[in-house]
Amino acid sequence: MNSKEMREYRKKYNLKLTETDDFFKDFGALDDSTYSAGAIDKKHKELMGLAISVVSRCNECICYHIEGCLNAKANIDEIMEAIKIGVIGGGSITYPNARFAMQVLEEFTLEK
Repeated sequence: MNSKEMREYRKKYNLKLTETDDFFKDFGALDDSTYSAGAIDKKHKELMGLAISVVSRCNECICYHIEGCLNAKANIDEIMEAIKIGVIGGGSITYPNARFAMQVLEEFTLEK
């Protein structure tokens, strides 16, 4: 699944989840609040989210946070550092996710 398909899938099924149970709406609001600017600005929170996503090996989350990083004006070097932090934290088992992150980054930057 490419990044565009993943975004469409996420949007479609997040809507279905929130329409089915308020838990998912509440969780989404908590996530939005957590990644909003506060003591730490949004860009750095998205970069942290990206590193955590690499460590946890969640490609859908990687896609989500790369998009968030770019929207928060993170540059390529900052995004690559976040990916590297994730690989260091997760070990060589996270290389496939780092490759996926590179693919998503290429797709997103070619779109703009």
